[in-house]
Amino acid sequence: MKIVCACLNSKYIHSSLAPWCLKAGVSAFCSSEHDTVVIEGTVNGNISSFVQNIISEKPDIIAFSCYIWNITKTMEAVKLIKEKYNVIIAVGGPEAAYNADSILKGNSCVDYVLSGEGEWTFSAFIEAMDCNNDIYTCEGISFYQDDKFISVPEKEHTETPPSPYCDEYFSSLNGRIAYIESSRGCPFRCAYCLSGRVSPLRYFDISQTKAHILKLAASGTKTIKFIDRTFNADREKANDILRFIRDNFNDSNPYGVCFHFEIAADILSEDTFELFSEMSDGLCQLEIGIQSYNESTLSYINRICNTERLDKNIKRLLSFGNMHIHTDLIAGLKGEDLESFKNSFNRAFSLRPDMLQLGFLKLLHGADMREKHEIFPCVFSDSPPYEIISNPLLSENDLKTIKNCENALDKLYNSRRFLFTVEYILSISSFSPFDFFTQLGKKLPRHELPLNKLIEDIYYFCSAFADKTILKEKLLCDIVSTKANIKLPDVLSRYSPLYKKNKKYYTEALDENIKIVLLESCNKVYIVSENSKMLTNGRYEGSFYNLQH
Repeated sequence: MKIVCACLNSKYIHSSLAPWCLKAGVSAFCSSEHDTVVIEGTVNGNISSFVQNIISEKPDIIAFSCYIWNITKTMEAVKLIKEKYNVIIAVGGPEAAYNADSILKGNSCVDYVLSGEGEWTFSAFIEAMDCNNDIYTCEGISFYQDDKFISVPEKEHTETPPSPYCDEYFSSLNGRIAYIESSRGCPFRCAYCLSGRVSPLRYFDISQTKAHILKLAASGTKTIKFIDRTFNADREKANDILRFIRDNFNDSNPYGVCFHFEIAADILSEDTFELFSEMSDGLCQLEIGIQSYNESTLSYINRICNTERLDKNIKRLLSFGNMHIHTDLIAGLKGEDLESFKNSFNRAFSLRPDMLQLGFLKLLHGADMREKHEIFPCVFSDSPPYEIISNPLLSENDLKTIKNCENALDKLYNSRRFLFTVEYILSISSFSPFDFFTQLGKKLPRHELPLNKLIEDIYYFCSAFADKTILKEKLLCDIVSTKANIKLPDVLSRYSPLYKKNKKYYTEALDENIKIVLLESCNKVYIVSENSKMLTNGRYEGSFYNLQH
């Protein structure tokens, strides 16, 4: 049979591992050979072209991987396909598997919904279709028959799945982010998440994981993301992989690849710290979910975390200076009102991670926070991604306030564009970090702004309470530290006869191409060289020298 495994990604830079896992399952477990093709697109791309690419393969069966970011466009594609081509369509992935009845009722063009681990579920489905076997024997399949909803339970698997990596996969990457998993499942059962429901946590063959790492590194991708939900849940296995990465990429990393891990920082061991400290600059980046510092909230959502140890360990990781550290908070969790969230934000920001992402609770199909409304009452959007609108402790206006904070946080801090300016404002004003970003976020449009317009807006807002000369200097230091290629806005334009003198003097003294900012408020010069880019955050690290008069 001709089979198409398809997926719409959120952006081109993201690749999808799921359809390749389905293809691998068909190859490994089906009794007959099948011509299985993977087709990827993006939710912002031309859906008609995506559909035409699929139809042109003249498939017998099409499978779609469905998530909150692509379900709407995927159903649009399914409808277009059925209008033009008679074919069996199956959908899977978390947005379908935990919502099978509604998916089938609301989308008559979908024939089957598959749940469980796709390598086994999909191959069993293909085998039944190919051999005319009883469809009721397929694990994890849901469908309607004579207006009756039929759902066959999925099975639990303990072995390592077949490798999704093949020549076609590597050629399709084309430099995009690549994904790898060394385990499935999660030891925790957080109420907002699905990972703990997938299966009991199990680890894959470690030698296969190491072989995959080497192949992916040589594929042309620049980022390899481990999708293990808690990478360091098993300390020894995590350390084995980290040691392998250190030994194979530390001294020579000809591919310039970076490895991304999602970790629980509060359970880090001393030997794991040592391994992270030994990684070369930019070789690793870490994502650490804080979610909340409210102890009652953590208890409500079944999230086990020692917050004191968490802070201590994040600070230690940051002190190494060799990794990008990304942290997360979630607004809308049970037990946290606006004041509590503000405290969580200020505490998280005080760590000064490279990124502090503000997420807003998504009520995912299959998660306890959606299924147990009496325990977790809240109002949320009916449409994907099912974002929270309000709950008993957070009003809709409260969440808009947090959105304002997110708006300025992303534009100034998470972008890494205005770090000098942010630190200056927080040092001289009465604003807490949350209040500063919230007040500025009210003034800034939600959409992306031309950089010189954003600089003007920041200047006019901050000049109401800051020293205008120092504020201009901080903004100029940020501009040269990010090598922003812009025409300076009028508010920053200034002339000093000392500029040319200092530029000439320090260019000759340092024998480098440099950018300089005169800091006449403190009698210094801030200098950034062409060769000072930091791999951890993309900024250029400058130095301060005495102003030459």
